[in-house]
Amino acid sequence: MFRILVAFGSNDLKSVRRDSLLLGILFAPWLFVIPVRLLVPSLTDLLMTRYNFNLVNFYELILSFVFLLNIPLLFGVLMGFLVLDERDENTLTALRVTPISVMGFVTYRVLMATLISILYNLICLPLTGLIPMSVFPEIVPVTLVASLFAPVLSLFLVSFANNKVEGLAFAKGLGVLVVGPLVSYFVNSQWQLMFGILPTYWSAKAFWLAVNGQPYLFYLLGGLVYHLLLLFWFLNRFQKKVQD
Repeated sequence: MFRILVAFGSNDLKSVRRDSLLLGILFAPWLFVIPVRLLVPSLTDLLMTRYNFNLVNFYELILSFVFLLNIPLLFGVLMGFLVLDERDENTLTALRVTPISVMGFVTYRVLMATLISILYNLICLPLTGLIPMSVFPEIVPVTLVASLFAPVLSLFLVSFANNKVEGLAFAKGLGVLVVGPLVSYFVNSQWQLMFGILPTYWSAKAFWLAVNGQPYLFYLLGGLVYHLLLLFWFLNRFQKKVQD
């Protein structure tokens, strides 16, 4: 099993190196860490001095947008594109005559998307220096749930797109899944729950509450259940598509 994972991982790295878009996705989160760490505190001081506006109150919003939600989105798209590439090259068809099933191969892909998203978030968020380390233990479970957005996106792309061109068209519309929760941040009533139709809302809300030391378990569990339901649905849809 380990040798199979190494072989798949090596092939994935070759595919990423050949595609500048995929390579950019792989490095993008690291490129955001330094500007956020250096520029946001400076901007905070500037806004406080000139306009008496405390940007610290919005740090959790900034981090949820730049890292918590965008990292799973990036790697969900990355893994989805890799599968679509392999479908275009008939690699998935060739797998039918190997010991590795198509579903097993796709399961490997979505697991990798999840694990990489978790790893990136757990490293990038503390490196920004915008949240106290005392709340980091509270953020870990939120990060785990938020990272489930990556396999959801991967399975969505491979379930509905027939090729990479269609996948790219779908990916262009995925920004609403990140922007939507940001809008909900400014809704201070029960109407905010309307944004719960977006799977990203639940993990974003849990993150905001966790950073501020408030109860977040309801939103954490809501996000977990919602993501698992979507995973089950898209996985079944992809399975039917492969069998057709």
